[in-house]
Amino acid sequence: MKYAVYVRVSTDRDEQVSSVENQIDVCRYWLDQHGYDWDENSIYFDDGITGTVLLERHAMQLILEKAKKRELQMVLFKSIHRLARDLKDALEIKEILIANGIRLVTIEEGYDSHYEGRNDMKFEMFAMFASQYPKTLSVSISAALSAKVRRGEHTGGRLPYGYSDRDKKYVINEEEAEIVREMYDMYSKGIGYIGIAKTLNERGVPSKTGGKWQMSSVQRIIKNPIYKGDYILNQYTKVKIAGRKKQIKNPEEKWTVFKNHHPAIISEEQWELVNKPNSAKKRRPALWNEFRGIIFCAHCGSAMQVVYSAKKKKDGTKEEWRYLKCSRYKRYGRGECVCHVPIQYNQFRNFILEELEQEEKEVKVKFESQEPNLHKEKIDKIKRNISKVKERKENLVDLYMDNLIEKDEFSERRVELEQKIKEQELHLLSMEDVKLTNEVQKKYQEAFSLLKQEENLYDAFRKIIKRIDIFQGGDVRITYVLDA
Repeated sequence: MKYAVYVRVSTDRDEQVSSVENQIDVCRYWLDQHGYDWDENSIYFDDGITGTVLLERHAMQLILEKAKKRELQMVLFKSIHRLARDLKDALEIKEILIANGIRLVTIEEGYDSHYEGRNDMKFEMFAMFASQYPKTLSVSISAALSAKVRRGEHTGGRLPYGYSDRDKKYVINEEEAEIVREMYDMYSKGIGYIGIAKTLNERGVPSKTGGKWQMSSVQRIIKNPIYKGDYILNQYTKVKIAGRKKQIKNPEEKWTVFKNHHPAIISEEQWELVNKPNSAKKRRPALWNEFRGIIFCAHCGSAMQVVYSAKKKKDGTKEEWRYLKCSRYKRYGRGECVCHVPIQYNQFRNFILEELEQEEKEVKVKFESQEPNLHKEKIDKIKRNISKVKERKENLVDLYMDNLIEKDEFSERRVELEQKIKEQELHLLSMEDVKLTNEVQKKYQEAFSLLKQEENLYDAFRKIIKRIDIFQGGDVRITYVLDA
């Protein structure tokens, strides 16, 4: 019998490593007691993977793929805790296995689908208990973290730039702290995040990871209250969305702030001054880019972003516009990419619409030049020719088997016929590749009709355009979906 033994641990701590051996021993003993030969290759191991995220468990995904192909007959788990800690995932795994005729066994609970059946409550009950475990564990971990924070200890993970760890406590790294103070001084003098990052990169100052400074990394340091000695617990929560864990920011009322948790690099007064909301710089909503995902810098390959700019006129009114800029140049400056000529977003949008109007005419000609019936007749004719040549090949084998032709003649004619079959099949493939189906025509017609609405054209652009490359001087290269 072809079986799989599934083993999972969520960390690489010693007790978890020993858990691997324990899980294998329990499964091996069960197999031995039930008359199965042990196979080392039957072990499927997910290492350091949480039991609450099914999509990230590669060994489990492999088991499910094999199950759907009927390549397994039984899957063995030490317990439902090892199978899954999410009720929905546990039930989904069970359904896939049993639907494909695969026996599911969880040893600690004594569950065996071979005897329990498909619609039993026993599995669901144990799976429900298993799903509650991470929530209980999370509460315990939160309590333990709070205790560590109250003692002024480092709770794990990467240390913030400017700090080191000594006896589990935050201590100031003077070399890095001096850079942090310089950042705050520059920002208080009106130098923005990009300017600060550019200055540090030009001086060769490495970031915490040894790489280059980015606008976002500078912003995090300026905004982080940890530099005034405060520590915030419960600032973020992990939630499961579409089978994957995402980190979202909690509202401030849910935060737990520990004042004077560790030595401050920046004074409370300076931090508050730098982070004081500026009424003259009201936060704008994120700028919507209808070309997002299809527009790139032709020089470095990075995405082109929409940037906002405004200018106050003499009469007191404000002129606002949006323009496109290379995201890499925006983050790192001139040393990493070129500065494109100003490309106003609305002007660029109108240019693309004009190009698409011309493309629509050309595509329409392509569609009209198509002769579906004639094209189908050609394909059918090629298929008939292939069938005839294959039939001749079969007849050739019969002639040889009946000793009506010599081996040399048989080999020569067989090679000739196989070559003809190959040529016809390649011809057929090329005919089918160039054929524009009714479905493709319909999609293009729908996409072009969307262009007339003059509203959000994000979907329409993506259906017609594969990629747009922008050159430094403003030249544009458009690659259409039909041409890709």
